[in-house]
Amino acid sequence: MTLNISTPSPAPASHRGLLSLGGIVLAFVVFVAVNIVVNGTLSTARLDLTADKLFTLSKGTKAVLSKIEEPITLRFYFSERLGREIPSYGVYATRIREMLQEYRQTANGKVKLEVIDPKPFSDDEDRAVAFGLQGVPVNQGGELVYFGLAGSNSADKEDLIAFFQPERERFLEYDLTKMVYNLTVTKKPAVGVLSTLPIQGDFRQRPPQPWAIYTQLSQFFEIKMVERDAASIPDDIGVLLVVHPNMLGDKTLYAIDQFVMRGGRAMVFVDPHAEGEMGRPGMAAQTGLTGSNLKKLFDTWGIEMVEGKVAGDRIAARRVNAGTDTRVRAVDYLAWLSLRDDVHFNRGDILTAETAVMQMASVGVLQAKDGAGTTVTPLISTSPQSTQIEVDAVKQQPDPVKILAEFKSDDKPYMLAARIAGPVKSAFPDGPPPEPKKEGEEAPAAGATPNPVVAAANGQAIPLKESKVPANIIVVADTDLLEDRFWAQVQDFFGQQVIVPGASNGDFVVNAVDNLLGSDDLISLRTRGMSARPFLTVQELQRDAELKFRAKERELTEKLRDTEKKLSELQAQGQQGPEGSRTIVSREQQEAVEKFRADMLGIRRELRDVQHELRRDIETLDMGLKFVNIGLVPILVGIAAIVVGVVRVRRRSPQRRAEAMG
Repeated sequence: MTLNISTPSPAPASHRGLLSLGGIVLAFVVFVAVNIVVNGTLSTARLDLTADKLFTLSKGTKAVLSKIEEPITLRFYFSERLGREIPSYGVYATRIREMLQEYRQTANGKVKLEVIDPKPFSDDEDRAVAFGLQGVPVNQGGELVYFGLAGSNSADKEDLIAFFQPERERFLEYDLTKMVYNLTVTKKPAVGVLSTLPIQGDFRQRPPQPWAIYTQLSQFFEIKMVERDAASIPDDIGVLLVVHPNMLGDKTLYAIDQFVMRGGRAMVFVDPHAEGEMGRPGMAAQTGLTGSNLKKLFDTWGIEMVEGKVAGDRIAARRVNAGTDTRVRAVDYLAWLSLRDDVHFNRGDILTAETAVMQMASVGVLQAKDGAGTTVTPLISTSPQSTQIEVDAVKQQPDPVKILAEFKSDDKPYMLAARIAGPVKSAFPDGPPPEPKKEGEEAPAAGATPNPVVAAANGQAIPLKESKVPANIIVVADTDLLEDRFWAQVQDFFGQQVIVPGASNGDFVVNAVDNLLGSDDLISLRTRGMSARPFLTVQELQRDAELKFRAKERELTEKLRDTEKKLSELQAQGQQGPEGSRTIVSREQQEAVEKFRADMLGIRRELRDVQHELRRDIETLDMGLKFVNIGLVPILVGIAAIVVGVVRVRRRSPQRRAEAMG
């Protein structure tokens, strides 16, 4: 039997075209169907692949939303025209809208969301104005657009974000949750502030402008200022902030001591050198006494600050201009710290578990006292590549180049901020300090303890010799971190003051107060805003180059300065001409001048070589990155395209030969 096997003839080209078109239509139908099914069944599903989970609600936000008892309404006002005129605002608005939808879904019906486009001269625009939203003109005709959020609760309490600033996009979750928190909390907890620094604003300004940290604290807490000569701390204060306690009297120290003995929580900011004091009129600027300590209380709390020293960190040193405005000379200033790594923050403590970056200046060194009955836990520390710098070296006109050249690592970290926990004893075991003697009265005997029965009968507080409950105190050896210039910029936007943070200093302070009050809900959301990702490899190369070449650069700079001085002195010498219009220089002087000029040029050349060495490794890395991003990737894509094309051609060749034979 003979079998005749024949190859089926290929379909006509017209049929193949219809099949291709049908496949495209079928794929489109499947795509639409899948989207409909997904939108209906998986509308709340999210996959956040960003390194810092920027699009995932933090645990703090979820905790705040879970505690909403009465419904709140959020009205998001966004003028679509603003998105058309400036597309970046449209993109930002989309992100805000999506995040607000996440809030609504997570709150299980406790958050109502309204998205409103306030048209000009409409009722919606009138309501936006009534809420206090900021209208911004987009044309010369005066037409206003809106981009803000107004919130209200069932008790008619209102809060708002007048206008969403693009500069604060990194802090979007913080701002939104802050609004929800304010609408949820019926009464803000009271926080006392005892400060010798003008935290409420400098009296020389009209009107005084409060520090950004004060503004941020007042958004969450009821701030009660405590006088620096206060004899007692009010009982309704839950946390006491003591800022730069220099020259406090025993009466006030006793008030702080007894506040802690009663179970009050405290956060203390001391400083071996408060840099802002030098720029303000007063005793500190005149005498140079810019430091503060709380030694009498620290001794009983089990901690001390090293006298006359500031911490210098090679890893965290901030880069500053050690030259002039016209001739920039960048150098790492060891006394100004930018702390951002796990080595700097105690990730085991909830307060600093997610802290992003802190800016500090002329920071003191803390250490636990031997035999202390308390537990001292570091919260912020330097890296092991650190040393202690004499405080006099950073006062007046510090020389960052000299400080860097003299750096020698102690190969151990230093504690900059700490938490103190455990039972503490009073620094005034004999009772309150005696009152100043009035005229005609006898001074009370030293060490006389008031009779508890008499004190109670007179309505006086009974002196406590030890704490009723274990103390919870946070001590920070820096006050400069509170000043705006080290962590935030306050910008004016159509009369609205907007705080644009550059570091987590403010977050750290508010987080600490929250934690001391016993609430940790808001901590995680406040530490999520910093999206800056430094070039760590470049910074490491810079540090290595600094160590290798900065000393040589300083030596050459001093030699150049000395040579220029000698040259100027030599040129000034000579004999005056007969008419007083010329300077006659001898042959020997002329030769010396030429020699100094040659030396000066040689030193300048050598100095340029050294400065180039400072940049060589960084420039090499830069060239490599540019090659990878600009050249290598396109080359690889091109090679891949060629390979795919060759494979396709080879696959088609047998089919074409078969068609030709058929």
